[in-house]
Amino acid sequence: MNHTFAGEKILDFVTRMNEPIGSFILTDGYLVGSVSGILIENVAKRMHQSLKLMQKEPDFRVDADHLAVLSVRPEVLQSLFNNVGSLVRLFLPEELNLQFRQSASRSHLIGYAVDKIGGRRDVAALFADQTPQRIQYPHLIPQTTATLYHISISDASRFGRSLSKLLGSASSDFLRDRFSQIEPATKALYQTLGNDLLLCRMESPSGALRQVLILTSQNGKLLANAYQQVAYLAGAKAPGPPKEYLGHKILQLNVPELPASLFSSLFSGFSQSWITQHGTSLIVANSEESMQDYLQQLQRGAVWTADPRQADLLSTTLRPANFTAFVRLNRTQTTVPTTWPLAWQNLLDQVDPITGSTALSNLENMAYQASYGNENIQSTVILGRTTRRASRAVLNKLLLRKKTEFNAPLIAAPIVTGNLIDSSAQFYAQNNAGQFVLVTPEGDKIVQNNTDGPIRSNALGVDFLNNGRLQYLFMTDHTLYIADPVRISKEVALQAIPLPKGIDPSYLARPRGSLQRNLVALAAHEDGHIYALDRQRRAFIRIMTAPHKSQLQLPFQVLATPAGMNILGIQADGTLNYWRDNGSEYPHFPSRIERTNEEEPEIKFVGPALLPAGQSLIQTIADEGQLFSINTNGLVAKRTQLYRPIRRGSFRLFPDEDQTNWLLLRTTDTEVTILDQRGKRLFDVRALQSGRNNVRYHRLGAGIDLISVKSGGFTTLYDLNGRIIGERPIPSDFPVALQFDERTNELYILSGAQQAVLLFSIRLR
Repeated sequence: MNHTFAGEKILDFVTRMNEPIGSFILTDGYLVGSVSGILIENVAKRMHQSLKLMQKEPDFRVDADHLAVLSVRPEVLQSLFNNVGSLVRLFLPEELNLQFRQSASRSHLIGYAVDKIGGRRDVAALFADQTPQRIQYPHLIPQTTATLYHISISDASRFGRSLSKLLGSASSDFLRDRFSQIEPATKALYQTLGNDLLLCRMESPSGALRQVLILTSQNGKLLANAYQQVAYLAGAKAPGPPKEYLGHKILQLNVPELPASLFSSLFSGFSQSWITQHGTSLIVANSEESMQDYLQQLQRGAVWTADPRQADLLSTTLRPANFTAFVRLNRTQTTVPTTWPLAWQNLLDQVDPITGSTALSNLENMAYQASYGNENIQSTVILGRTTRRASRAVLNKLLLRKKTEFNAPLIAAPIVTGNLIDSSAQFYAQNNAGQFVLVTPEGDKIVQNNTDGPIRSNALGVDFLNNGRLQYLFMTDHTLYIADPVRISKEVALQAIPLPKGIDPSYLARPRGSLQRNLVALAAHEDGHIYALDRQRRAFIRIMTAPHKSQLQLPFQVLATPAGMNILGIQADGTLNYWRDNGSEYPHFPSRIERTNEEEPEIKFVGPALLPAGQSLIQTIADEGQLFSINTNGLVAKRTQLYRPIRRGSFRLFPDEDQTNWLLLRTTDTEVTILDQRGKRLFDVRALQSGRNNVRYHRLGAGIDLISVKSGGFTTLYDLNGRIIGERPIPSDFPVALQFDERTNELYILSGAQQAVLLFSIRLR
């Protein structure tokens, strides 16, 4: 059927019962359809009328020099900057009309825009008479930075005056009140600022916010003193003596949101300030763990300038600007949005001839830069990648990089110190003669000393001797050893501390958040107690006592809180302990997890319990497959019985090695099944050698999560979809050590097999 309306022929589809289905208009170039007859007639009436825009259409050109044009709303761009998007929007123009032109960069697209200031005059006033500059201190940006914010300052005094006006009239009551409280001390601080104000939000596998603020200066000591004076006016109590870590003195200032009070809400997320001076710069971290991680990266040179491609991006591709926001996609918490705007997809839909994938799927870096004038905002948007992509010829191939042979068989897995990635790593090996051997990056094998047996535990890097470098702790059956590497003389000084009777030598943990500064490592006792290594006494002391004697299931969990260190551990019989820093347990703990009736099997545990970051429910699973969620008052909130296809199999919670996430594991003598957190099967590994298996969960950063399954004399790697990584198994008599190089997308594997230590690599993407 059809009818005519406003001079247009409309086709109507109806059922045999004459019920309307839909209507269509067919033109030379389009087919327009709708289930609504009213709407299709409205289209017919207006389809020949010109569209009047509310604003002037941008003057876009597309030619040989102009690759593409793109008009972007601020809310689209801000959504890419994660949880601070609404704050980034304040630095964006009210409309953004980008022209992408040819540039010298082969790996990045660059779009330029000049737009009216409009309602952004408050932000523009902040940068009045400030000369746009590139980042002057890129060597202070840690390698694990996922999101970076940079404010360029050329006139510190004027910037301070403008910032004072902005904060004094802030829309937030908290910021206005706090600034009036600290204002008398802010002038001295602002005057000491250097050229760079850098906020680095580091990748956080656990989801907890980890960030450092870098304040550059010509006089670091003066800046540190000024920052402390501001903290005291804000209500900070006189701090205790500073802690020392890797040659830096670290001071805790227990006052919330001090950076936001000084530099706007963009710098929020600091529940407290941990400060140290590095050269002439002041480093402010939001937690002690963030500070220690940052200083470790600085010490081993894991900074952005260490990567030539990243250094070139900073020095050449990024433009001089007043404000820069830089996000590295596909990191933990910074992923490419699933609903990427269609215009951006069209811009990035070119297929890479090497990888066969589109530019959008390879997108790693996105930066927004702004320079503010009297009337206009000059913007730059940069899209691209800095890491290399592997060709199909080498992708997923297991390559032997180095082989170090010994005269006697190894008795334990080699211990890595440093980066396997840049060939600077030393590692330690033990042979069956009891010799402790240092292997240098050059391949020299130097016998250092004898140990009293094979290494049983993981190796823990700590600043035990306060000598400006990390020492490595590990345990044999009877002794804790402290290995102090002296790289200049190619030697390792070994010190020994006897273990108390009953200490489990298989696991060492870091005392994160502990208020007792002399404690450097934690270990479990066979009766369920927690012992700590005291640096001053050079001995293990009991710090937490389990009222009920039963072995703790490893690994126990260490949680850093504002009130100190908490430890969560479950015993084999279902007794759940939750200790405070002072050794006492929380109310209602220890709590006993028991069966609900006599018909259920007796509850036993062969794996740990875990309180995930930012959550209020403790997670664990009994060996028969009962999945428990437990409140922090010790009561069971939910229990779920998982399907048990094999009666002889047992379940356990399966955290990664750093306890930032967890899966579930179902095992028998010859089979392993990986389950997600709800118990849904991910994949199986079958035909394993009975009694010779080891399964580990590795989270390596940059979105790389792997499972290693060692069976017999070989290890196979899997991703979480069950896809095998590498085209063949890895020879290994012990569990392998893994490191991922995000600069080259290479996975490095260190393995001990028979009488050799082997270093392999696999290109993952």
